[in-house]
Amino acid sequence: MPTSAIIALSLLLATSPQRIVSLAPSVTEILFALGVGERVVGVSSYCDYPPEALRVERIGTFLQPNVERIVAQRPDLVIGVPSPDNRASVERLEALDLRVLVVDPERLADIFVSIRAIAAAVGVPERGEELVARIEREIGAVTAKLDGAARPQVLMLVGHAPFIAAGPDTYQDDLIKLAHGDNLAAASGQRWPSVTLEFIVARAPQVIIDASMGSEESADRASALAFWRDFPTIPAVRDQRIYGYRAYELLRPGPRVAQTLELVARFIHPERFGTTDEQNTAPRKDVNTETRRPGDDRLSNLSASPCLRVEKGGGGIRVHLCSSVV
Repeated sequence: MPTSAIIALSLLLATSPQRIVSLAPSVTEILFALGVGERVVGVSSYCDYPPEALRVERIGTFLQPNVERIVAQRPDLVIGVPSPDNRASVERLEALDLRVLVVDPERLADIFVSIRAIAAAVGVPERGEELVARIEREIGAVTAKLDGAARPQVLMLVGHAPFIAAGPDTYQDDLIKLAHGDNLAAASGQRWPSVTLEFIVARAPQVIIDASMGSEESADRASALAFWRDFPTIPAVRDQRIYGYRAYELLRPGPRVAQTLELVARFIHPERFGTTDEQNTAPRKDVNTETRRPGDDRLSNLSASPCLRVEKGGGGIRVHLCSSVV
């Protein structure tokens, strides 16, 4: 290597963060996708992808990062996402003169902004552009298969107690639209509307994606259909277009967005992918089974998941995601 190149590389390493702490799963996925996973010295207890992230020191939960553990890792960069619950911890870190970057990958378009911001902060802006370009190509490959497809009414649920749907201006709403579906809950005007069974029956969704059922490995149609079978007037029940699928990537806007979009698109338009419903619900081979949690195969409210927690109070519904709090 020429002397000039060695000097340039030395200067880059001197200015680029070498000890990075991630406070959110979406951030961790972006860091590893950028190829700087070896620099990550701390992650939240919810960071379980890619598998390499499981070997990194835990520094507390997404909502309550442990400042002492973070400081003990001697980070030169801490990256988090906006959350009222972790704001006090972030302010303490800033008061200790630690460099803190806050990104907000809340919507699909925000993913690209966050990737570019993180890539620049860690000294690999060119990798950020490459990653964005790759994701855009992958998304384009999925949407190309949906050209001219109809837009059936789709309901995506993330909780059963009460029923909570993905409404407008959410990452999930973006996915449904890109997958040529019409989000039934978009008209509610609320990002996470609490809906009644009567509402669901009256609005007659043609496809139901129930993210509070199933497991990360496979879409559990049997359990989902069993839950809804008493309501045969719902088109999705009548036509067996109900998919119980507890996939954390549905709740994490990050570099796996194209794969997540294809997942949703296959549920809404299996005919465009040359697959049957049975193939769409087969166990997945790309899932890190080490991260399965007890109870994943049981019918349960996804609000028990570390990626989504629902709080009910006088002010309405508050939803905690792995990427943000809304």
